[in-house]
Amino acid sequence: MKNIKHLLTLLVLTVITFSCGDDFLDKYPSDQLSSATFWIDEKDAQAGLIAIYDALQAPTHENPYRGGASWASMGVLADVTPIGFERQSHRLRPVGDGVHSGANIYLSTTWTLGYRGVVRANDFLTNVETIEFTGTAAEQVKNRMKGEAMFLRALNYYWLVELFGDVPIFTGVPTVEDAATPRSPKSEVLKLIKDDLAYAVANLPGRADAEIGRATKGAAMALQVKAALFEGDWATAASVSEDIMNLGDYDLVPDYGNVININNENNEEVIFNVQHVFMNDAEPGSYVEKLYANASSASSGWSFIQPTLWFVDQFERIIENPQEGVDYVNEGGLNSSGEPKIPNEIYEYFEGRDPRMDHTILRPGSHFIDLNDNDILYPHELNGANHSFTGLHMRKYVVPGSGAAVEWDGPLDFIIFRYADILLCHAEAVAMRDGVESVSQDVLDKTINKVRARASELLPKYTAGNITINDIYRERICELGFEGWTLFDMKRSGMIEINNGYQVKGLKVLVNETVEFNPNGIGNVRIFDPAIHYVWPIPSDEIQRSSNALKQNPGYPQ
Repeated sequence: MKNIKHLLTLLVLTVITFSCGDDFLDKYPSDQLSSATFWIDEKDAQAGLIAIYDALQAPTHENPYRGGASWASMGVLADVTPIGFERQSHRLRPVGDGVHSGANIYLSTTWTLGYRGVVRANDFLTNVETIEFTGTAAEQVKNRMKGEAMFLRALNYYWLVELFGDVPIFTGVPTVEDAATPRSPKSEVLKLIKDDLAYAVANLPGRADAEIGRATKGAAMALQVKAALFEGDWATAASVSEDIMNLGDYDLVPDYGNVININNENNEEVIFNVQHVFMNDAEPGSYVEKLYANASSASSGWSFIQPTLWFVDQFERIIENPQEGVDYVNEGGLNSSGEPKIPNEIYEYFEGRDPRMDHTILRPGSHFIDLNDNDILYPHELNGANHSFTGLHMRKYVVPGSGAAVEWDGPLDFIIFRYADILLCHAEAVAMRDGVESVSQDVLDKTINKVRARASELLPKYTAGNITINDIYRERICELGFEGWTLFDMKRSGMIEINNGYQVKGLKVLVNETVEFNPNGIGNVRIFDPAIHYVWPIPSDEIQRSSNALKQNPGYPQ
């Protein structure tokens, strides 16, 4: 099966050929490819389409605003929820603290990246109609490509409306004069999203007939589910998620640890992901893995994304009171005083929980294969254990061993939609549509219980009438933690208001001596004002560029 990664490499060469820099098909492109020199034949259409996929990538490590949120780096959004903490104070940490404004350049970067994808899609859709396609299936091919572009435009508009609320709508390539376009109500943005997705679903192929990495019917349907949940259209979310379940294109990977695994990419659970070409000489590389990585896994591992004890507490105990020598072995050794470097009370806090915790984070007693292929015990053998203010590091999205130890690059693709997510979306939508007390055992067994059984046969099944909506949301946190969806889920459920008055709790690591619960809060006491913080501020530079035609979200300074 073909893979879009090869076309991404060709895209870079195309961009170089036409002397377009980082602003290639940006929001107000001064160097936009002319229809007189480009958009001539099918090869041009293919390059223009791949450029839209390329817009999903995070800023490269050469960009001074790396660390901003994009579809390929949406995991950083965990740091503005109770599950995560950001190591550096000047990026998204102010958003989590509730003290951000439109002057935050990382929010501006997120806005720009969203519109970059929109405008590249618009440029393609405007010009593809003038290109004559050849072959027996010419019209079908053109319609499929248009469906891909519409899916990607919808994906980026969904991103923008989730984060910023009302946003300007562009369906063509805007000029500088269009900077004064006012914001459209989110209902109009959602209508455009739904119209684009209806076309995409009708014209995109199933998983078996698509190139790896390209949009499929299932991907467009998954976005329909997300948009419906955002809108509170529970009936549509329930219906479309069930349709995905009935496609037969997707299934759960049997082992949770193999869902995000360099040796099992593009597996049967992946519905849509952002492809990355590892060690490609034509581009700077992807720093995304390094946001998660620690200094023992790569020389440029940032420990940028740090789990919290609140996150750990979401994982159920399978063993209520784990005992040393029975349920675990204390491997930490003794310190200079002859005491355990990892006290048993620390082990016992983590041991015996839902095993997805250990597939997601590194915690005292964890093993990890470092960049020299050594099996090391966390935390005392980790290089830079104190890089994490919470005393915890990430395992998910960190590739173990020497094969991924390249500075400023990582091999992993980033998953946007996967099947377990859709199963849990279906459980939520049915519960919200019918009332959680009315969810049938059949629905529970096909959705949340199926996801839990994959995690561990020891996790108890939910039974009809004995499940709450918060159980479903907690399951989403455990299953999808640090994959980017927790912020959107917690906003939808109202759980994000936990942030008001919340302060991160973690561990204190005294390297080679001990680990203890940190008695002090980490960072600032957070603020979350429901009248303000459900949406981010419109970037100040965009308001200025619009000559104040763009009005700021309530509660933020214009």
